[in-house]
Amino acid sequence: MANRKNSHHRRVRVAVLMVLCGAVFAAFFARLAWMQFVRADYYADKAAEASSASYTVTQHAARGAIVDSAGVVLARDTTVYDVYLRIPAPPGTDLRETVKAIESLTGSKDVETQLAAFFAAASAGELPVMQGVDSDVLTSFYKADLVQSGAVRAAARGVRTWPNGTLLPHALGFTGPITAEQWPTARRRGLAMDAVIGQSGLEAAYDDLLRGQDGRVLVNTGFDGAVRRTVPLREAAPGATLVLTVDSALQKELQNALLSQIEVLRTTKAAGAGRECRAGAAVVVDVQTGGILATASVPGFDLNRYRADYAALSADAAAPLLDRVCQGLYAPGSAFKPAVAAAALTAGIDPAATVNCTGRYGFYSGYQPGCLQYGHGGPVDLRTALEYSCNIFFYDVGRRLGVDVFSAMARQLGLATPTGVEITEAQGRLTWSSDENYQAGLTLMAAIGQGNTAVTPLQLAAYAATLANCGQRPALHFADRAVNAATGETVWQYAPTFTTVSGGEGVFGPIRDGMKRMARTTRVLREGPVACAAKTGSPQLADTLPGGGHYVNSVLIGYAPADDPQIAMAVVLEYGGGGSNAAPILRAVLDAVFGV
Repeated sequence: MANRKNSHHRRVRVAVLMVLCGAVFAAFFARLAWMQFVRADYYADKAAEASSASYTVTQHAARGAIVDSAGVVLARDTTVYDVYLRIPAPPGTDLRETVKAIESLTGSKDVETQLAAFFAAASAGELPVMQGVDSDVLTSFYKADLVQSGAVRAAARGVRTWPNGTLLPHALGFTGPITAEQWPTARRRGLAMDAVIGQSGLEAAYDDLLRGQDGRVLVNTGFDGAVRRTVPLREAAPGATLVLTVDSALQKELQNALLSQIEVLRTTKAAGAGRECRAGAAVVVDVQTGGILATASVPGFDLNRYRADYAALSADAAAPLLDRVCQGLYAPGSAFKPAVAAAALTAGIDPAATVNCTGRYGFYSGYQPGCLQYGHGGPVDLRTALEYSCNIFFYDVGRRLGVDVFSAMARQLGLATPTGVEITEAQGRLTWSSDENYQAGLTLMAAIGQGNTAVTPLQLAAYAATLANCGQRPALHFADRAVNAATGETVWQYAPTFTTVSGGEGVFGPIRDGMKRMARTTRVLREGPVACAAKTGSPQLADTLPGGGHYVNSVLIGYAPADDPQIAMAVVLEYGGGGSNAAPILRAVLDAVFGV
């Protein structure tokens, strides 16, 4: 009886155990089926990941072009190619044979050394073997079947070129790799360490618009070299086209006029009268918008040769790399007199009031500067003083006003103050009673644009535009807008701004009259296609002539048409021999803009 009972319990336990085993095996096979069929793709990906490597490839975005107001290209990208060796070698290729082929094509024996360094850091990726090659070199890689086989990858990118590198070289600027000093800021902007950015000029000022955004692609490759998957991480977005206010045709005319006049002075004038002239600057602006229409700095350079010629350019005593328009500092000479006149009229001095010009200013016993009395003498009013550039009138008015008063007015009119231009410019300086070298006689010199006063040609152009606009000083700028290269849609637009200098017609009317009369005293301007207004200056330099006396620069400001101003201009000729020698450059611009 007991034996039968024990046998029954054993059979029950075996049955339960068999059921449990069946359940376990059923669960196991269900799990296996789920993994094989339901999660097959997931585990296939995991298996692939375990036997593959991934790396990221950059797709370089095209940098936007820079064009003039009519669409003429001033700077653009030209396509070059970077060649990368793919690691591991794709199926059907042999890495060692590929390396030999590359070394044969390039003449380099460094690929194996680079390859060893690469394997010390990574198991898969792309090794750059050539950078910046043209289509002819790339063709040789195709002929060797290296590109088609996938052994190497060719990636297109742009490098900056200039159809005419002598036009606006200082203003356009150049691009280059991020420097160590720039890297912390560039990293915060989300740029790659090998990114190319604007390094100077408008290229730097508008880098965010021009540069675009590089694309990135994730590449997954097996250890057999086969590419298993590519995943776009970010699409490449090309940069915008930057449209300038510059007129390239006028730019050429201005540069040619400046070079031509320097050559005329050098070959036809006497010592001290312009023969020594070798450099200068000129700029033309739109008085209604502040847009810069043309700038010329002589001597200049060719942007296409900048890197190759840099050592010679930087060592050249003539300083061709100096942007004389924006960074050259010059005493304005008598071109400063309208600023003194504006201060006088603002202070309530009657424009008809006269000062007696005797040729010598005798207020101070120890310092009595003179006046050349070109076309005038005796009682001189403000308009006549501007017409004939009477020093005595401005010595007296400047002394009565005080140097701080007329210097403050000069700053309001645009001298020794930022012009608004997007590229690097010099601050300049004026003469003040707080200057360390100040004495009473310095006020007299400052009143005729000398003393400690030094300003840029661009500031002189802003000053001329302010006089032309009856006190509305425009902010100067090179860029007008940026457009989408594909659609033409405007993505950014410059908004002109003006600063008001009070006084209106009561202050600026007599000054404009005097400047119109001055222009008529010069034949080359009097016979121009439209009436203009101008003021010249002949500031003395520290250098003395062998027979005594001082060399002088040539300075001119002007605008036209005289009664409905559209453009304003400034010219400086170093060692130019006097202000009238700059007038032919203004005339050339008048002919180019208004001539039939």
